[in-house]
Amino acid sequence: MENGNGHHKIFTFDEFSLETELQTLSRGGAEIHLAKRPFQVLVFLIENRERLVGRDELLDQFWDGHEVYDDALRKCVGAIRKAIEDTEKSARYIEIRRGSGYRFVGTVFEEEGEKGRKGKRETADNRLRTSEGKSTLKLRPGLIFGLAFVIILLFVFGFYAYRRRAISTPAQTLAGTIATKRSIAILPIKNLTGDPANDYLSDGITESLTNEISRIETLKVISRSSAFQFKDKNASAEEIGKQLGVETLLEGGLRLSDKELRVEVRLVNTSDGSVMWVSNSQQKKLADIFAIEDGITCQIVTELKVKLCGEVPSAARYTQNVEAYQAYLKGLYFRNRLGPDDLKKAIDFFNQALQIDQNYALAHEGLASTYAVMELNAIVPPGTVAGLAETHAKRALDLDDSLAGAYLALGVVTTMANYDLAAREKYYRQALTKTPNYRTAHLWLANNFTVQGRFEDAEQEILQAQEIDPLSMGVHLTLTELYWYWNKPDKTIEQANLMLVANPNETAWHGYLAMAYAQKGDFERAFSEVEKDPSDNLLRASILAAAGKTIEARKYVDAFANSDDAINSPFKAGCLFAAIGDKEKAFEWLEKSYAMRQADLVSIKVDPALDTLRDDARYVDLLRRVHLDDASNVKP
Repeated sequence: MENGNGHHKIFTFDEFSLETELQTLSRGGAEIHLAKRPFQVLVFLIENRERLVGRDELLDQFWDGHEVYDDALRKCVGAIRKAIEDTEKSARYIEIRRGSGYRFVGTVFEEEGEKGRKGKRETADNRLRTSEGKSTLKLRPGLIFGLAFVIILLFVFGFYAYRRRAISTPAQTLAGTIATKRSIAILPIKNLTGDPANDYLSDGITESLTNEISRIETLKVISRSSAFQFKDKNASAEEIGKQLGVETLLEGGLRLSDKELRVEVRLVNTSDGSVMWVSNSQQKKLADIFAIEDGITCQIVTELKVKLCGEVPSAARYTQNVEAYQAYLKGLYFRNRLGPDDLKKAIDFFNQALQIDQNYALAHEGLASTYAVMELNAIVPPGTVAGLAETHAKRALDLDDSLAGAYLALGVVTTMANYDLAAREKYYRQALTKTPNYRTAHLWLANNFTVQGRFEDAEQEILQAQEIDPLSMGVHLTLTELYWYWNKPDKTIEQANLMLVANPNETAWHGYLAMAYAQKGDFERAFSEVEKDPSDNLLRASILAAAGKTIEARKYVDAFANSDDAINSPFKAGCLFAAIGDKEKAFEWLEKSYAMRQADLVSIKVDPALDTLRDDARYVDLLRRVHLDDASNVKP
């Protein structure tokens, strides 16, 4: 990136230094990773710091004028602010004008490479000029001299500090910078055995590699759910790299015959599709699968120049028994499908693995996380499997305290009885410490913030998860829910429409559109969206209640209250009765939810359906008991 005269520029602001030719951002001599597009946007904002840069201008400049949603730009600016440690609450460098654009407001020291160390110190907000370019401020000669002396001193000290940083910075070449790859997506290993029943093996090896490489803090690793969007898809490396925002891909295939296994993988550069590295594809015994995975992981991290093998803290081997490992992979396969029957199958396979090897830490973690999901999603009556989740999570951590999924499970089930959201947050943060690229931990932490009304914190966590998992419907779902709880219906509508484009057959998004339009008071469009999913009677009841049609809504509410589903989700029944104005029934069901320590009850503070109860003393008391009243100390 060069200026108009063909000279590259060096910008310094506080402890940060940015070089346009090398495309590097550093702090105190240490390079900071910033992807290509965020880097370009940062340079553009700095070069245009004398003015507000509009959103549309940035979209035209860096997204070729294509139709994109706010997420693309917001994620880009979020990555910049994270890299330069800027915060929305106290912007040091990038000022955000909601609905308008962005402006770089930091103090910048600028140099041009071929003109020596010529700099100019300036503050974006301190240009006082008339339309003719003349100063509007008249100063006495003595004051002018004093100000000039101060400016010279600032210039000298600033220049000297910059020179000291520059001297201490190790020399880097452009080729050396470009050669350092710091982001990767592990694409689904192809099942080339000819038998679909072996999908569990190819998918499981893919997930094992993803989990192991995700432990490297300096490497951005795309989450499984986004990478698996490209399973059985014939997309180019360049296209995949653009959609996932990564510089490298790992792709390959698996062959199996008579207990002989061959895994062939290669590392691909997404900028041009070139192959950077090809694995040893010798056929080996299935019993050697552990050595095969270790070898692939080791060579990847070496090729990507992150940390050398032996320096990366590897997970314990967990088991040396191939049959236990295969049962575990089958458990993963069904757990990732998330359906009620699939989760039950996952439990069976994880238990099979433990029958073969009772000290198999990953199988314990698999059981803990599966039971926790069943509790959270009300697949079982509240509290039914919480004890099992806690037992297996603790056993997993006894065997290996680096297992992030076990910390998440403990965060849920150990705090169900007392709704200690501060303790829950600590468990979630422990999970992120162990596995920084763990998108589920970011999402669960975001939910923990949401129910407390800490909406900005929640949004930040979700956007971080989106960096890791850009194509995940689950991430977009969490963001959509956040905006609904936050009472930002336009944002909810934007997210739901975005997902309808990507998943036109997914009816759930019509539900969010209906709720958002109801929030705006546009009931005609809300009911139009309800009709696109006519089987969802609970949604219909909610919109009818919001529109004041309580008599029509009540028949659906009563039907749900008399169903088996209400046994697993008394909180939902309480919300429905609150929506139609039946406070007595609402509190009756909410107390059932509390007595059962239902996970959903933590939404009591932010769920709009409960707005009719907010001034009731019983609601205030219940809020206190779940540690969500203003007097509760829910922050760590």
